[in-house]
Amino acid sequence: MLAKKQQTLNLPREKEHRVWSKDILRQKVGVDQTIDMYLTKDANYQINRDTIAIYEFQKEPLLGKYKSVIFDCQKGIVLCQNSTRSLFTAFGQKCLLAGLEFQRDFASKLNLTSRNIIATGRLAYFSLRSYNSGSIDWVSLHQMIGFRAINISSVVFKTVPYGEISYIFAYYDCSRYVVDQISNSLVYNHILCELLIAHFEQSLGWQVQRPKGESLIDQPEYFHPHDPYNDLAIKPLLLELQDKRQQRYGRCLADYLELPLLTEFHRAVRKATQRRDTLF
Repeated sequence: MLAKKQQTLNLPREKEHRVWSKDILRQKVGVDQTIDMYLTKDANYQINRDTIAIYEFQKEPLLGKYKSVIFDCQKGIVLCQNSTRSLFTAFGQKCLLAGLEFQRDFASKLNLTSRNIIATGRLAYFSLRSYNSGSIDWVSLHQMIGFRAINISSVVFKTVPYGEISYIFAYYDCSRYVVDQISNSLVYNHILCELLIAHFEQSLGWQVQRPKGESLIDQPEYFHPHDPYNDLAIKPLLLELQDKRQQRYGRCLADYLELPLLTEFHRAVRKATQRRDTLF
């Protein structure tokens, strides 16, 4: 994995270009010609495993038109006219297990009320403020090897080494609970990964190796203490989410037609028509 990163890394390698923040981007993009070769414009950028960090410029677009700037191992520094909200909405619709609704529902199962993590088990994207708030910066926890708070609402992350090169990404004006939120998010991702592995092993008979990388998602010392999760499994969680969606549909239909009794009728019909998980 590291060898691939060394071959495809397309980010500035000079020491003066290894520390980044939103202010530094404003100072250098369009001004410092030495980083022009690493800039690319992509109106259709998609969040992926090589995404490292994302800065949001929706309120004051960079160079007057770019709402987000993405650091990507392969593509370099990407200037994008889409906001981070739209980028992650697209990611949720195309890539996530049961979409963003499952992410929120699963967080509530773990008694995590904040909305900071969008995860798959091996990929974890953290928002420096709740992801259902307005302008949001993001960082990929699976690309980071450590982090440190520099004051109550600011934090810096250090990337895993790409060959002999690491980068620092600084974020300011974050949530005042950002350190706890990072630890909670790492726990969220870890438990989701464990449940997915258990599901594959039990339902498909796969022998899944638990990978051990060097990024934050594989460093238990950063995890926030959590309650046992032995009573959780992926399939019941997905079935419960599906049932909630059907109940919401019934309530919306009843409200639209102004027939409150439809809610009960819908529930009864759904129960009567559900097929049991049997062979016959």
